[in-house]
Amino acid sequence: MFHIDFIGQHAEHIPIIAQWHQQEWQHISPDLTTELRIKQYSTYENSAGIPCCLLALINNKPAGSASLLESDMETHPHIGPWLASVYVQPNYRRRGVATQLIQRCLENARLTGVQILYLFTPDQADFYQKRGWKLIESTLYHDENVDIMCFDLSGPE
Repeated sequence: MFHIDFIGQHAEHIPIIAQWHQQEWQHISPDLTTELRIKQYSTYENSAGIPCCLLALINNKPAGSASLLESDMETHPHIGPWLASVYVQPNYRRRGVATQLIQRCLENARLTGVQILYLFTPDQADFYQKRGWKLIESTLYHDENVDIMCFDLSGPE
């Protein structure tokens, strides 16, 4: 069993989350370092605001995370906000952690009045489509093919 909370409530885990994200996405976020990620996550809201980062904890240890950001692709400044950095440690995958993190992010976005939430993914479009996300564009981003997707939050829950 796991629970989800804002990363600021568990600031001692910020360095490990930053390290996970750096290892996973350094190639697609070349301007970010682990140190910059630590600084960034340390400023996030501990509420449904944007930006925020949610942390999945199992036995008080980080198992995964997901964030809400105003902007996640400098090539697409005209759209946002974004679901970003959905990551689950390999030994905790296929237990519903990512799905619950995404669901909480959607709830938080809805609470802040967001009507459409975006994301981009290099390799998980099928995963998101099964959860109601719609493909809106495929593009090259930092030399990687990615799919940009959206989720409509304006309708009934």
